[in-house]
Amino acid sequence: MKESKVKYTKDRVQITMDIQRYESMCKYFNTFNEAMNEVGELMDFRLSELRDMDFLRFNMITSLGFEKINKSYYSDYKIPTKGGK
Repeated sequence: MKESKVKYTKDRVQITMDIQRYESMCKYFNTFNEAMNEVGELMDFRLSELRDMDFLRFNMITSLGFEKINKSYYSDYKIPTKGGK
């Protein structure tokens, strides 16, 4: 997969990614959506859904170019500084 590009204009952000990554994000979003529906109804979800939510998290971080705030494994993320990748 090609690296995603984040381009800034005055008050907008343009994110460019290949279709394979975009489809992957949609697939894992749907799994996340299903898991959240189950949590809302049953207060339970499957481990496979948890795994797929982790894939969604990874895809969002890499596809949207989020950057860690600090070097900790459990760091929060922020949007890139203008002019970033």
